[in-house]
Amino acid sequence: MLETLVEPTEPLVLVEEEPELALPQIFTQPPCPVVLKRGKLPDVERLVGQLYQEHLKSNGTGALGPDYQALVQEFQPLFLWAMACWDYVLSTQGCRFVLRSSHEKLVSRGDYRAVTDRDYSRLVHRIFRSCVFEYAQQMPVQSISSYLRAHFWDGVLEAYARLADPPDIRQRPLTAYSYLRCVPYRFLNPFHQELVHRELDQVPAGEAQAVSFYFLHFFTLQATADRLTRPLDAAEALLRQTLVSLLRDQRLVYCLLRQIERY
Repeated sequence: MLETLVEPTEPLVLVEEEPELALPQIFTQPPCPVVLKRGKLPDVERLVGQLYQEHLKSNGTGALGPDYQALVQEFQPLFLWAMACWDYVLSTQGCRFVLRSSHEKLVSRGDYRAVTDRDYSRLVHRIFRSCVFEYAQQMPVQSISSYLRAHFWDGVLEAYARLADPPDIRQRPLTAYSYLRCVPYRFLNPFHQELVHRELDQVPAGEAQAVSFYFLHFFTLQATADRLTRPLDAAEALLRQTLVSLLRDQRLVYCLLRQIERY
């Protein structure tokens, strides 16, 4: 007996599979090499002592010359490993920012730019030089290779973490949005720029100054209070009072100012 085919009463709905999410990749740190130097220089520790004496004679202002370059070449395995860790540092520690040069500011909006692998390379060399001079001052029993193995990488991570601190100690720490920071802050939309400044022109001078210091210059609450010559709690109350007033009378200005706190 033939089966009767029954037509579906409702049209078929094809559901596409959801695409896989592109999750951020976390890199694994390469293993530190067993041997940190090439073994070309016969007495590295003695050379380090000589370099430190030259550094003292020049009061830390002179170039260290070919002897120091020879030391850098001697520790090429260490530098190659440190540079191979760049993706690991970036993916685990997050992006950091540095101030743009005056030339860069002519063609870019933000005062800050993201740290690149070239900046990281300079940081690595700076920490190496610092470790070399610290070793020369202490001259412990251990070899400089052992000293570098114990202190070099921790120094790199600490220096990279300190990049979150802005050069101006009055300002709040840098965030993932700090490439947008301008001091004083300038809005992307000219209409928002005019709206905020027009509104600040209409509020009392003390409130306008508080908003300018805290939001447009990224000052901490303590630095804002110092500039206003007020106690910390009084400055915080003044800011809160100003924001409540803006929330009631000009909500868009309130939202634009609170958005700056992310930067």
